Amino acid sequence: MRATHFGTSLLLLAMLAACGDSPSPSEEKEAPATSTASDPKDILAALPPEAQPYGLDVYTAKCVNCHGDLGQGIENSPALRGLTPAAMQEKLLAYRAGNPQGAQTAVMTHAVANLSDAEIAAVSLYAGE
Repeated sequence: MRATHFGTSLLLLAMLAACGDSPSPSEEKEAPATSTASDPKDILAALPPEAQPYGLDVYTAKCVNCHGDLGQGIENSPALRGLTPAAMQEKLLAYRAGNPQGAQTAVMTHAVANLSDAEIAAVSLYAGE
């Protein structure tokens, strides 16, 4: 009789292990449509090397006219010093999504509208401290 209980216990244990801790379908949530990766390196690492954009190229094309060669800021455009790559990426993604981020929201939304996640990650790594 003990062998039967032991066998039943093993079967129940195996069934529970197979179920794991996965959430039920009603508990699962879809990932957000926009990327909110906290580390821009993760985005670039997911691409093959030949497809990775260069931060300097993106910065020269989209940022240098307002933020200067060294990110020091020009006239009404703020300096980029002090922003970590992750913080810069978050700000740029927010601008691209159209979320207000200050007085220059319209200009920045237009500037980053056509940048991919990879380009935003690359420029964030390049210009962030």
